[in-house]
Amino acid sequence: MFQRATDTTGAGHVLDESQVAEDAPPRRPWRELLMSTPGRLTLLGALLISATLVAGVVPSVSVGARQQQIQTLRGHTEPLAVAAQSLYSSLSIADAAATTSFISTDADPTTLLHTYNQALADASAALVVAGTGVDPQNRDAVQQLTDISRHLGVYAGLISTARANDNAGNPIGVAYLGDASALMQDTVLPMAHTLYSDQIRAVADTQTRTEQLPTAALATTIAVLALLVLAQLYLVRKTHRRLNPALLAATALVAVIALWVGTAGLVSSTAGARARVEGTEPLSAIASAGILAQQARADETLSLLQRGSDSRPEVDYTAHTAALAHLIAQTPPGSAAATPVATANADLERWRQAHTRQQQALDRGDYHGAARIAVGTGADDSAAAFDDLTTHIQEAITALREEAVNATTESYRALSALADGAVALSVLAALAVGAGVWPRVNEYH
Repeated sequence: MFQRATDTTGAGHVLDESQVAEDAPPRRPWRELLMSTPGRLTLLGALLISATLVAGVVPSVSVGARQQQIQTLRGHTEPLAVAAQSLYSSLSIADAAATTSFISTDADPTTLLHTYNQALADASAALVVAGTGVDPQNRDAVQQLTDISRHLGVYAGLISTARANDNAGNPIGVAYLGDASALMQDTVLPMAHTLYSDQIRAVADTQTRTEQLPTAALATTIAVLALLVLAQLYLVRKTHRRLNPALLAATALVAVIALWVGTAGLVSSTAGARARVEGTEPLSAIASAGILAQQARADETLSLLQRGSDSRPEVDYTAHTAALAHLIAQTPPGSAAATPVATANADLERWRQAHTRQQQALDRGDYHGAARIAVGTGADDSAAAFDDLTTHIQEAITALREEAVNATTESYRALSALADGAVALSVLAALAVGAGVWPRVNEYH
């Protein structure tokens, strides 16, 4: 009988075939898909769709943020600056009217008293508006408003005491008037000036930010436009066909977005710059000129009431009118306020000449003659020249404020519909991309 042969190799030499065979590499279907032409086309389509949507979203967000800034400027920052300017101006008017009403002439002081009371009422109203509009976190502004309100009450009390003594024939009334005017000139008005300067600076800062071109949005749309062009060149080479009409439509839509963003951004930025350069900046100077005029008028009348015993009011008058002339001279010839400012400059010269005659009369000891010049209604009198000056300064302020408001409105309107329009066009462009790429992918199935 046959016997099974004995395995002489031993167990340790048995060949393990599993170790000889190579492991089959794991399949990676996603990688295979992406390496294939259909996969690459699908990836390209997804990339282009995402890019076209970004081309609409980025301008929409950028424009929306800019419009919000402009809206805040129109609805909050600018009105608050107007309230601060009104407060500053009303306080100056009150002080000028109060001192002028004490001059003893045959003129009826009722009009000046009404002007004084109205100015105090306007200042109180401006305090309320500024108090409700100022940021509670701005402790300096809140403290300034509180201090102005407190000192204004003290000032009104001093004026009342001065008037009571003046009506009783007590010369000490002029001393009370001097204390009241010093409180206004040295304490209240500087605080009001600081508040006004801060608010007008906030307006200018916001306008400066809105002047900047939307570079991020414009760069994004241009980059997407370039991507679409490169994608079409790639498809032409890959499919050996002409340019894809749907992708051409998508490219045209993104080009419209880029053109819209660039044009609207340029118009908005130009209008914003005009609002600052031709509106806010000269407005700040002219408003300060109007306040200087009121301060100079208070100096003039206080010097007359003190009959030259104190040289400070006359020194202050000279300084205030010099600063006033300097501010008026800064107005550009082509400004919206050029005509009233030119007239105001002539009024200032008339006032200075009248003041010189007033001081000459006072130096001769002719107090009544000096008083008649100070409060007279003749064309060559101080009061008439001062009234004409303040009237024309107010006309200039109104013209410049309208210029700033109109330019700001133009800046806002230039961006109207862009936020929604950019998104709508980008969605259409994304659909066009899908319509252009999907048929090419289907050809491989």
